[in-house]
Amino acid sequence: MEKRDILIVIALFLIAFSIRVVGVSNVYMVWDEWLYWFKTFKILANNWLPVSGVFWGPSPVFSYIEAVVVKIFGGDLYTLRLTSVIFGSLTVPMLYLFGKAMYDRKTGLLAALFLCFSAYHCYYSRIIMLEAFSLFFVTAFLYFFWMSQRNESSMTAIIAGIFLGLAVAAKYLPAFLIPVILIYTLRTKGFKALMDRKMILTLLFAFLTLLPLILCMLIVGENPLYFYVLGKYKKGNLIESNINIKRFEKGVAGGGFSVLAVSLNELFAKFVNKIAEIFAWGAWILPPLLSAFFVLSAILLFLITITHYLFEFLSRNREGSFLSISFITLYLFLYMFTCAAKYYLIYSFPIYFVMLSHVAVDTFTFYIRKSGEKEEGKHGKEWRNKKMGRNREIMRVLINIIIIIFLFFSVLTSVTSSQWDVGESHWISECVKYIKIDAIKSEYGENILIGIAVRKSGNIDRSIYINNLNASTVRIITSRKYGEPLSIDVRKVKVLKPDYLIVSKAQYDILFKSDVKKKILRDYDLVFKSKSYYDYNGYVFKRKNLSKRCECRCSKYGKISQDIFKRSVPNVMEVGKSYTVLVQITNTGDSRIDFSVRVHSEAFIVRGDSEEAYINKGSARLFKLTIVPVKEYAGKLPISVDLYARPEGSETWEKADSVTDYVYLIK
Repeated sequence: MEKRDILIVIALFLIAFSIRVVGVSNVYMVWDEWLYWFKTFKILANNWLPVSGVFWGPSPVFSYIEAVVVKIFGGDLYTLRLTSVIFGSLTVPMLYLFGKAMYDRKTGLLAALFLCFSAYHCYYSRIIMLEAFSLFFVTAFLYFFWMSQRNESSMTAIIAGIFLGLAVAAKYLPAFLIPVILIYTLRTKGFKALMDRKMILTLLFAFLTLLPLILCMLIVGENPLYFYVLGKYKKGNLIESNINIKRFEKGVAGGGFSVLAVSLNELFAKFVNKIAEIFAWGAWILPPLLSAFFVLSAILLFLITITHYLFEFLSRNREGSFLSISFITLYLFLYMFTCAAKYYLIYSFPIYFVMLSHVAVDTFTFYIRKSGEKEEGKHGKEWRNKKMGRNREIMRVLINIIIIIFLFFSVLTSVTSSQWDVGESHWISECVKYIKIDAIKSEYGENILIGIAVRKSGNIDRSIYINNLNASTVRIITSRKYGEPLSIDVRKVKVLKPDYLIVSKAQYDILFKSDVKKKILRDYDLVFKSKSYYDYNGYVFKRKNLSKRCECRCSKYGKISQDIFKRSVPNVMEVGKSYTVLVQITNTGDSRIDFSVRVHSEAFIVRGDSEEAYINKGSARLFKLTIVPVKEYAGKLPISVDLYARPEGSETWEKADSVTDYVYLIK
């Protein structure tokens, strides 16, 4: 690598890092972050051993890395997000190297700038998700694989294989790269090239890199094929329909569904819309006219680039064939094997931005070269076809203008994204804060019951906890059978009479039909609408003639043994080390009751596996809960255990008892 390239790589990383790290604390936790966060602490709680809950669903490799971060730097949410910031920033200079290897330094630099100033990539570089992490390995593989095609060195093929294995291990979606290299090799070199030494080394080292993950899956009995391809999960020795996740169900409000389930006309319309959305992410913060320019430039450049590379593919150009095959294979992979989630399109960024940059550089330099030849009158030659030459010049000038417009607005939105890109779940926090303020004004601060009409309740429960709101939640969406859409359970609302309802905009638009809306509005008023730049918003409904509920009936249902709990909580803990606390509860009610025990701390996250059990009248049960401190602390730190009870015939949980003890040092 030349000295100039080293300076460019360092500069690109620093620029990308400075843009992405600024907004880390502004993004409200999204649902998937909660899942990966939970996996991280489950790894620590199980002393790094592979267990079924860790290896089910998405790859746990990222969570294991986050567990290392917890042990070294602590487990604060924003600390863990820095892993994505670093890998997202590293992808930018890596894309420069890939573009330079494919074409030249100008193409690589422009491709890196497109990615650096992509507001959509900035967003996924600020949250605990797999995209920024795995995209780095995808880009690194593309670079080293292409380098292995340019020279005879076996080392580059080995490194390419390692990065291919890491990419697939990080997230199973990059498995599309395997057919890419096979198809490309067959097209350009023929069948015999598949047995080439470098190809064998690449695939062999990819397999060896994946081998530890495969062995762990065999040990715990998990197979991602059931979940991602067949839409099923493995339970014991049985393979059952994935009823809870339902990745391939069409018509579920707010849920993902298979791309194959979409008609071609609808698919094309959605595709154009999502392409415009991810490449012009943040266009909504601009004035309407400028927003239209940004979106239009993104769509036009996409069409121009794809058309250009269609001809490159047909002409069997090596560089064009490799990029075209990579791009087409990815989208076919998404179409056949994934649900309709737009963020999967981010995996086309390193491929597409190199394609776009080559078109931009080629167009710009061609225009300059032809203009110079015309001015000098080189050899006295005129344009063979003046009209055609003039039209081509006009077209190239327009393309350059569109590229400048696109890059300008990309820079503007990405640099300011730390201020406006607060995450698609921020509306939840706004709704919970409104309920807290309204409850205080109404002097109604005890035993609030909130009915929620959202697909996933984890973020609402967390927001209630963060805002210190004394409230419990109940889902008012009916449990669906396989193949049936969601619906609002009006009967449950009538019986339980929640004080407030929180409804996501997506669920409201789909589920609140005229008859449902009429029945709900008979007893509730719409009192709050969240506002954000996203289409993700929510509503708060308040019950009419709201009156204060009776105080918590703690002694009626159950009681926690304070002595046993306090003896089990140590005074000194270590970050990342798992501890077991003992919670003994007694059923003090007059019937069999369903109990739930939850452990938490007000000062920092202590991840405990909540427990549930039916307990007979007069009986006791001892729970062993695993907690993992994730941040150093000195002082009087409270750790609380809450006991919730759900009597027979009831559909909601009520707080029955609570006990608190203190830790004085976490090191």
